[in-house]
Formats: sequence, structure tokens, C-alpha cells
Amino acid sequence: MLVISLFIVFLSFVDSARILLYNPGFGHSHMRFMSMLGDMLMEAGHEITEIRPQFESSLEFDTKTKKENIYEFPAHIEVLRLFEEAHTKDGFLGRMWYVDMSAMSMARQAENMTKMFVKNCENLIENTDLIAKLKQKTFDIGLSEAFCTCGHGIFAALGLKTIISASSSNLMDHQAILLGVPRVPSYVPGGIGNSLEKMSLLERAGNAIGSYFGAALFLEIADKQTAMFRKNFGENFASTRETISQSALLFTNSNPFVDFPAPTIHKVVPIGGIHIKTPKKLSKEWDTILNKKKRTVLISFGSVAKSVEMPDENKKSILKMVTTMPDVQFIWKYEDDDLNDEAPENLMLSKWTPQTDLLADPRLSLFITHGGLASTTEIAFSGVPVVVIPLFADQSRNGLTLFRQGIAKIFSKFDIKNPEKLGEMVKNMLDDQSYSQKAKRLSELLKNTPFSPKELLLRNMEFVTRFGPLPQLDPHGRNLSFIEYFLLDVIFLIVLALLSIAGLIIFMFKKLTSKIFGKAKTKKD
Repeated sequence: MLVISLFIVFLSFVDSARILLYNPGFGHSHMRFMSMLGDMLMEAGHEITEIRPQFESSLEFDTKTKKENIYEFPAHIEVLRLFEEAHTKDGFLGRMWYVDMSAMSMARQAENMTKMFVKNCENLIENTDLIAKLKQKTFDIGLSEAFCTCGHGIFAALGLKTIISASSSNLMDHQAILLGVPRVPSYVPGGIGNSLEKMSLLERAGNAIGSYFGAALFLEIADKQTAMFRKNFGENFASTRETISQSALLFTNSNPFVDFPAPTIHKVVPIGGIHIKTPKKLSKEWDTILNKKKRTVLISFGSVAKSVEMPDENKKSILKMVTTMPDVQFIWKYEDDDLNDEAPENLMLSKWTPQTDLLADPRLSLFITHGGLASTTEIAFSGVPVVVIPLFADQSRNGLTLFRQGIAKIFSKFDIKNPEKLGEMVKNMLDDQSYSQKAKRLSELLKNTPFSPKELLLRNMEFVTRFGPLPQLDPHGRNLSFIEYFLLDVIFLIVLALLSIAGLIIFMFKKLTSKIFGKAKTKKD
């Protein structure tokens, strides 16, 4: 910690950048990641100005950006309606406990997501007062998540030359395409893939199709937002696809020691784990709970997937499972009081849990969770085995990254209703010490990497502040056509040459045999 503190003090003496941060209120994980980057950069001496377009009314920002440097915009009424619709019992998020959320099924939700991003961006750029105010200021760098492209379009409208992109998840398929990062669906699971790197024929086909549809969704959003910018700023306005492609760097929320190994390029900088805070000492209440039994299990499904919204049969199943293990203490993050009377003696129900602090405590034996990227990364750093129950989006992929490390097992959300099956997995993981041993080794590895995620962020930002755009890192491969990229024209020429040679050999052979047998026939006659 002393080294990092001294490093931050050093950065305060170097040239600071005036950074325009585009931070839309679209989901806790996205907003929290971008807000954290902004806070860290401000602590390092950079000046942050923040654009905050809202998508949902309930989301609250928690950043250190000065109030006078914040431009906040309420969500368009149509966007609010679509978001509220998604959260209803029959909506996309409301059904996550009940239906399959594979890549193909999620692709069917693309229309509403596209509408939300396009409408909110249109609402923003038609605010001429905002653009005028921003043009009065001078910015050195634009920083935006490359989830949608509205922020990048605003940077282009302001004439910013140096742009840095980010991803609050692993490198997404459309981001890889735009930056020219090789994607190999034959062994690299896609952004919302649900297979390991060793795939069967059908898994490879599903992975390739899922990656294609995932990329197509966000590229369609980019094209529609480009059309809006051109409508407002002229037909020669740069494509938002190209603006992202020319990013100096792209910070991803993945970690190379946890994520699937994959080809990459130098402008992609993984900073997964940057959100993990130093754990605090547990309060007396939590300390007492962890001392109740020799082994303790934490159950939490995050902030989006609330336990209270799961089917009643799932709740009853978890309660029954807990009763079969009286020698184990369970802590369940549950957002209501309706189960208090039914809770067994060895179960604590709590509307809030100090997750980071609990995971850091050696008395915690197992974690049961949904597999959100923030949680799975935190698990990897904490050294606690985990049962991952994926619900939607990238959670299956996140869980599999821990499974391949030997510290996790994947459990289907459709089997939660079976207390015997769930209980058997929990007992096996508690009794098999190999999971705990591997988890602790991975934790030690992550905590002792040559550079911490925060150092990677700050050093790279300082470098870009000094040198601006980095065209040296821009691969020409992103400009090649499908035929050129996969050498199909070269393969065609090679095949054509081989066929020509084979044809010539056959032709010569026929000519030769014709002459030989022709002479033999003449002599016989």
C-alpha cells in the first residue's frame, strides 16, 4: 500500500489531464465501474468533468466529482417506461429466475435495448445548451465505456483527439471487432458464452453464433447513433465505430489470470480487480455469527437479482437445504422479512451483508452467488470456493472462468428447487479441501502480480496524458475484409495453383499414355 500511495503522490507532480467522463446511469455495475475510474483519476491529480445521462430513476451516483463539473440529465420518458417494463415480473429482468437466458434468448431483447440507447442519446445531443457549454471548456482526454457509442460521438463533436475507452465487463465481441482484436470462437468463449475453451462441434457453433449476434446488437446501436450525430452535425461526421477503433487504449474489467486465455493487442489493458477495497474489521454482530459454527456459507445474488424475487419453491428449497446441515452456519442476503419465522436456527437472513469483509475472513468456507463479474473477481482475490448459479448475461461465462481454476462448481438455476441436489453440491465442496487450497493459491497469485490493477490504470493514463493518441498500437487487421483477414484469396490462389498443376499432370499423363499405347497398337497392326 505504501508503494501505491507514493506512486499516487508522484503522479500528482506530473502533468494532469482535463478528462471528460461519459458515465451513463445504465445498471449498477457499469455506472460503478466508470465512477470508480473517475474517482481514482481525480485522486491522482486529474481534473474530471462528468456527463451523466440517466436511464433509470432509482440509480444513485456516488462519485467524488465536483458538483460544478457534473452535467446530469434525466432519462427520456420512453426510456423510463422501457426500463420499468424490464423490471416487471413479465419483463426481461423479472423473468431471469424463470427462463433460459442464453445468448440467443438475450438477442431477442435487443430491440428494447437498442431503443433505450438510441432514444437517450438523441435526447442528449439535441440539448444544444450542453454541447455549447462543453465547447467553452478545454479537454485533453475523453473517457467512456464502449458499451454504447454516444459518449464517443460527443467526444468527436467536441473535437477531442485523445479518447480512451473502457469495458465494465470482459472484452466484448463488438469491442474486439472495432479494435482489431483477433476473436477465435473455436476456443475462446464469447462475451456471453456458456462453454469452456475445449468445445464440441455444437458448442463451437453455438459460441460462434452467440458471439456474432452479441456483436451485431451493439454495432447496430453504433450505426443508429452515428445516423443521429450526422443528422445533427452533418453527413461528414465521423462514424462512432471508427471513433472507438481509434481509442488510444481500452481498459477492461477482466484479469488475465482469471479470464480465458485469448489473443489480444497492446492497446487493451486488463484492470480486473481494481474495484476491490481493503477489507474492514467485522462488527461484533458479524464476528459473533462467524463464530457460531466451524463452517459458514454466504448466499447472495447481488443487487439486480434479488433473492426475494425468486420463485417460492426456490426459497423453500434453500430453507430445507439449510436444515439438513445443522453443523454449518448460513448467511443469506434476503431483502424482506417474510421468511423470518421460517428460518432455521443456523440461518441468518439479512437485507445487507458486508460482502467484501466476509469474503476476506478465513472463517467463511463457501460462497453461493449468481456470478456477476464484480463478485467472481472478488472471489478470485479472496480465496473462497464458490457455487455459481448463473441467471443471465455473462454470468455463466464468469462462473466457468472460476470452474477452470478448480475453485468453483456451476449449478443450474432450474435445480434450485431441488434441495437434495443443491445440498449435495454444497456438502461436497465443504468436505473437499482441494477447492479451498486452489482458491487460496489463486488469491496469493493475484495479490502478488508485478503491477496492481490500479497501477496499470494510473501509469497508462499518465502515459496517454503525455503522448496523446497512440496510432502505433492500431492494428491494420481491423481494416481488412473478411476475405483478406482469413487469407481466403490466398487460399483460393493456392488451391487454384494446385488444381492447375494437378490438371497439367493429368493432361500430360493422358498425352503420354495415349502416345505409348498408340505406338504399341500401330506395331501390333
